[in-house]
Amino acid sequence: MGVFDFLKCLKRPIRPYDEGHLPARDGHRIYYQQVGNPRGEVVLSFHGGPGSSSSPEYAGIFNLKKYRVILFDQRACGRSLFKDAFHKNTIQDTMADAVRLLDHLNVAGKIIACGASFGATCATLFAQTHPRRVKQVVLVSVFLGRKRDTALFGSSAPLFYPDAVDVFRAQAGRKSVDDYYHALIFSPDKADQKKALRYYGSFEHRLGDAAVAFDAPELTDEAVLKFRIVMHYTKHNMFLTDGQLIKNASKMAHIPTIIYQNRLDFCCPPYQAYDLHKALPQSRLVLFADTGHGSPKLYRRVRRDFD
Repeated sequence: MGVFDFLKCLKRPIRPYDEGHLPARDGHRIYYQQVGNPRGEVVLSFHGGPGSSSSPEYAGIFNLKKYRVILFDQRACGRSLFKDAFHKNTIQDTMADAVRLLDHLNVAGKIIACGASFGATCATLFAQTHPRRVKQVVLVSVFLGRKRDTALFGSSAPLFYPDAVDVFRAQAGRKSVDDYYHALIFSPDKADQKKALRYYGSFEHRLGDAAVAFDAPELTDEAVLKFRIVMHYTKHNMFLTDGQLIKNASKMAHIPTIIYQNRLDFCCPPYQAYDLHKALPQSRLVLFADTGHGSPKLYRRVRRDFD
């Protein structure tokens, strides 16, 4: 269970007080929304994926009477519009869009950069790229985007799911797993696309379950595009040099950083959060003996700290 399971327990609808699109750049129009107190402390929230989207529900981990939470859909994600999904679609373009969004919304002061999973990757890179615009960093379920982190979703999967990994790898034969599934999802053949979603797509989302079932997925344009973006980023190592976020940690060392992590997160294993914590000696690492890629317990703690 993750953030939405926790927020359902709050039993209160969360709606944006403002939404719209940034002016087009590179054929992309970025969708954004604002939630909470328009005069509150500003939080810039990066969604996960790559390829997922924002939701006002994500703002619910903050006290919306105190915080102004800005969310946006990254290029070709969610309600963002595009001419070519993969033209100028890199993590560096996301950083540029985030700056444009803050300027568009007249946010002149320092903000809290927040994100979970790949959103944590983005929030960390934003703090390192624009440290003068960030007063605090809040990370959940850290993903650092190194080669070892993307290989079968981190080194923990083969240790705890050797049977599922064997099935997953067997589909590719002697080919590179990433190259094989990249070719499948970008194939015009619907059967190839469905196979990519069945194995690669389901594997990530079922880690943490007692067993991983490779069920046949519903084939939709949205699901195919989302997975294509995942593979676009994976094939290009998240558009980061290997170990970049650790090597550049000194650029954000002065910024107060809180890291929340489940110990039994098989999608983003805790060694990544710990590596970042060690690279940021002044950071605070909050580890939970809980399972899953995010959980109600994890998000309740974030909520408690920012209530």
